[in-house]
Amino acid sequence: MYRSANCKLIKFLCGVILLVGCEQQPQLVEQRLLQFGTVIDVSLIHHDLAKSEQALIEIEQQLSAYRQSWHAWEDSDLSRFNQALGSSASVAIPASLLELISLSQRYYLSSKQLFNPALGKLIAGYGFHGQPDPDQALIKTIQQDLPTMDDLIIQDRQASSRNPHLQLDFGGIAKGYAIGLIAVQLDRQGFEHYLINAGGDIVTSGNKFGKAWQIGVQNPYQPGAIASIGLLGKQSLFTSGNYQRFYRKGGKLVHHIIDPRSGEPSDQISSATVLTSDPVLADVAATTLMIDGLMDHRALAGSLGIKDFMIIDEQQRITISASLAQKIELAADLVVTVVE
Repeated sequence: MYRSANCKLIKFLCGVILLVGCEQQPQLVEQRLLQFGTVIDVSLIHHDLAKSEQALIEIEQQLSAYRQSWHAWEDSDLSRFNQALGSSASVAIPASLLELISLSQRYYLSSKQLFNPALGKLIAGYGFHGQPDPDQALIKTIQQDLPTMDDLIIQDRQASSRNPHLQLDFGGIAKGYAIGLIAVQLDRQGFEHYLINAGGDIVTSGNKFGKAWQIGVQNPYQPGAIASIGLLGKQSLFTSGNYQRFYRKGGKLVHHIIDPRSGEPSDQISSATVLTSDPVLADVAATTLMIDGLMDHRALAGSLGIKDFMIIDEQQRITISASLAQKIELAADLVVTVVE
């Protein structure tokens, strides 16, 4: 009698365990958002569907708040700061800009002055701040006295500028910074497996149901991927290219990545891709290698502290670091140079 009842109890408990196990199966939840001038796809894998849906709502709110803080030409903390900087001797730095300014100064130095967010007014002159046409007179004026991050003087959370043309534009760092903050928030909430795709710039964590997240790298010459890679764990894969924001003038390609030495759009390189664990570094390094990756890629990579990079030049040749070459699969039949 006792054994029979015990067997029934065991069967009941097994049924409960199986039922709970079914309820806790991880589920993939995806959301598409439009922020930072690009489409942002967020993929979460978690057993709690309601928790995932709430996290996606919070991510959308976060991105909207970041836009209101960092947008370079719409009404934002940054645009108001730039305006005040040009008309006042000293300006208080909004709390929302402090870390971005600090990071920008740090990477300005480690990039050998190639990463230069002080060129916002020049970028606007080229027509990349919403204007319909470039302002050639403004471009020539600024090119005669190009501002740098050295021209931004900061003391006790007050800022002043030694160059009247200095305006900050965080286009080469804000996306990585924003996605990094979102990733930190997801980690704190207990999400182990997720992917954030911001217009081809990727941050991953964990895996996709036990397999690597499969990522394609945009072909700069035609639609589709020029390479693919599987990512596991905490990874950031960022690409900068001359095909993202551009126009043609007199047969010349004009794009938004400006060489701070000349004040002209960078040339010779079509795209630069960086793989590292830090999304801010990945964003900055991809931008920097777009500017001078062919001439100085080894020294730049060493100075920035990156090992995995790929540069595609306008002659459709690929220069790739040995470490990344072992991880990535090239889909195009181009001339490839592997560098140590």
